[in-house]
Amino acid sequence: MKSIYFILASIFISQAQADTQIKEQYFVSDIKAMKVINQHRELIIDHPSQLGFEVYGPKGLGEFLKLNNIEFNKLEEHSPQKEVFGPSYPDYEQVVANLKAAVAINPSIARMYSVGKSHEGRDLWVVKISDNVMIDEVEPEFKYISSMHGDEITGRELTQFLIEDIIKNYETNPDIKKLVDSTEIYIMPSMNPDGSELKQRGNAKGVDLNRNFPDWIRGDVNSTNNRQPETQAVMNFQAERKFSLSANFHGGAVVVNYPWDNTYTRHPLDGLLKELSLRYADLNPGMKNSRAFGRGITNGADWYKVHGGMQDWSYSWYNDLQVTVELSNKKWPDYKDIPGFYKDNKDSMMAYLFSIHQGGGIKFADEKTSGVVNITKIDGGQELKLGEFNFSKGEFYKVLPIGEYKFEGKTKSGISFSEIIEVDTSIKSNGNYSQI
Repeated sequence: MKSIYFILASIFISQAQADTQIKEQYFVSDIKAMKVINQHRELIIDHPSQLGFEVYGPKGLGEFLKLNNIEFNKLEEHSPQKEVFGPSYPDYEQVVANLKAAVAINPSIARMYSVGKSHEGRDLWVVKISDNVMIDEVEPEFKYISSMHGDEITGRELTQFLIEDIIKNYETNPDIKKLVDSTEIYIMPSMNPDGSELKQRGNAKGVDLNRNFPDWIRGDVNSTNNRQPETQAVMNFQAERKFSLSANFHGGAVVVNYPWDNTYTRHPLDGLLKELSLRYADLNPGMKNSRAFGRGITNGADWYKVHGGMQDWSYSWYNDLQVTVELSNKKWPDYKDIPGFYKDNKDSMMAYLFSIHQGGGIKFADEKTSGVVNITKIDGGQELKLGEFNFSKGEFYKVLPIGEYKFEGKTKSGISFSEIIEVDTSIKSNGNYSQI
């Protein structure tokens, strides 16, 4: 009996500890075992399906599963997810070189900069694409982030291709030119370069970065204290910008997952999130024809709950609508298949990016203006209040369902304002802002 208690104590560390280091990982074929595992915050469930699910945790996880009579296999031996880490993928230095080469195609619209460093000191590179790339303009801001799980590599490659395509086609494709001229686009191909170099899920410390963000359901405060360096970098990056629409790329399934992840309660913009998710999935053959997920989309919690995830955090504190796109059933597919994945996802990635312009905003002559804005949808004479939102730095922008809206509020200096803004899918020059 003492040995059992010792094993349990070694596994289930204090709830106050922020990070769980992944030391063991398995595949469990009994989907009912999720109920037992879900009771323990230190254990991570991922990608449940009819075949079973993945489980990650600290040293002793296997012993815990045995004690609970849960059958399991080593994850790398589970044939549907078996990965072959071939040598043909570019390493970190090659990825950096690829990004530099893409930016060099047209440095007037693209620049590359680091938003922080990984645990092992690798730069977390972001490529910004916009017509006046060195200027912080009042334009809708969009973000793609990939590979926060280091062994989910497909998105790292696809985002590199997307960056190059946008830059190359800027001068010849009028739609891309209009998008770039009226948007600030930010793309981070690799949030977890250490994990990708090590071919593992967690960062160099073995921490799952998509369980490392503040979680409002658990009462967390929006603080970078005691979080991983990669998480801190993304949190600081988000706080400095005004992102209104984002997506992050993963692997292990083929589906678009929309908020919330951490609660079964529906998101206040649930209908819009479904619409945006379908906009991506409908242009992807594998998603559109999915047998596992209706039309290739799913609510996050309906699939499985995640606490400390990036997509919930981004809206909770920054009103940034974000979805999670699972690109490939294999997390690390053969590199020769990557062009095919890009072919299947290119139109989806562009359509979702263009969706940043389905919104409206306000801007003030004084860029130091801050305050609150209440948004009300005007529908056939009826008014539907969507909520109250803080704004700062003289601007506010929000992606919304198509329709007519009233933006009204007050600045901290006491100035009241009220504007009617029409939201549709067309690109307005520099965005659909109302000057105040």
